[in-house]
Amino acid sequence: MDYPVIFMEPGLHENPEKLKDALQKMINQLSNVDFILLGYALCGNGLIGLTSKNATLVLPQYHDCIAMLLGSNERYRANLGSEIGGLFLTGGWLKYFNPKQKFYEDWLPRFGHDKALKYGKRMLADYKRIILVENESYDVDATFLEMREPAKFFGLEEHRMRGTLDVIRKLVKGEWDGNFQIVPPGRKTELWDLV
Repeated sequence: MDYPVIFMEPGLHENPEKLKDALQKMINQLSNVDFILLGYALCGNGLIGLTSKNATLVLPQYHDCIAMLLGSNERYRANLGSEIGGLFLTGGWLKYFNPKQKFYEDWLPRFGHDKALKYGKRMLADYKRIILVENESYDVDATFLEMREPAKFFGLEEHRMRGTLDVIRKLVKGEWDGNFQIVPPGRKTELWDLV
């Protein structure tokens, strides 16, 4: 059986209200479906308050997408360790959220090298490392090499961590265990639905 897959604009999670508005608009446009599967985590509370009149919403129950891609909230917390400050990336995120592009090159024409570099370093001041979450959806070796440029540019350590697509697989296969929240038609998602 075929199911439509809708890819949302990359980077919506950077603004939770924009994410919520875009998802609700898309949900409202869908008809003749029994289930709407949302491949998002809590995303800055951007999924709170979503509702569908006629379809059941199914959401992975993870604090953020990194925990989802690591397979558990516990693994995510354990890998933060005592040194918080890891900027987690995947192949897709690096494509749409390259730290050097976002926090230097985009500002370079407006501010010049010195100020753009200063502002970029300020934006990343709380980060000590860039961590590539590896999974089989992209070329991890090529992506790690690509990730090294912004890491070196901002003086961040480079790390790799094995991830998983198991949560996404379970979502699309309908294997909804206790790590998924199922929201019936007419009910709004709430904070407890997602954590």
